[in-house]
Amino acid sequence: MTRSINASTAAALATDSFNLATLVQINFTSVVRLTDWGRSVTALSNTWTSSAHFIGIGDITETSELRVNDLSLTLSGVEQTFVSIFLSNNYIDVPIAVYRAVFDNTDTIIGAPILVFDGVMTGFDITDTEDDSKITVKMASHWKDFEKENGRRTNHNSQQLFFAGDQGFEFAPKSIKDLKWGRK
Repeated sequence: MTRSINASTAAALATDSFNLATLVQINFTSVVRLTDWGRSVTALSNTWTSSAHFIGIGDITETSELRVNDLSLTLSGVEQTFVSIFLSNNYIDVPIAVYRAVFDNTDTIIGAPILVFDGVMTGFDITDTEDDSKITVKMASHWKDFEKENGRRTNHNSQQLFFAGDQGFEFAPKSIKDLKWGRK
């Protein structure tokens, strides 16, 4: 992912004394912004709510290869607000952005947060045990549909979904054997 890092942020990262916070933005109809920092943060002209229910985020990896990068975010399912948000919204392909912000010792953001993941939600799981409840949000880069095949199949069942009663593809599996491709 091509990005620029603020010069002040880069200088702070080169030192031995800085703190790192994760900022997550989930673009539901009503945008959810969370941080794992000890208190709410104002960054990128928005407020990111600190939440003890933000358990963690998976490892973010980058490669020079063209591939689908995926990531998971774990939230506590004890907070019924999150459960309600995920169960009451359309979640497939909802944009999600993950930033890392560098803080100094006075809890001030140095420079600007760095965008480290930009993708879409692909699903979520709610796991309940006797001792715990977790929501695992699955995300992938925008390349997730790169190899997806869209369109319809040329078979009888597919035809019936769109045109019930049409017999046009009834014998398609038998006629496919007679097709000759290429030259002799």
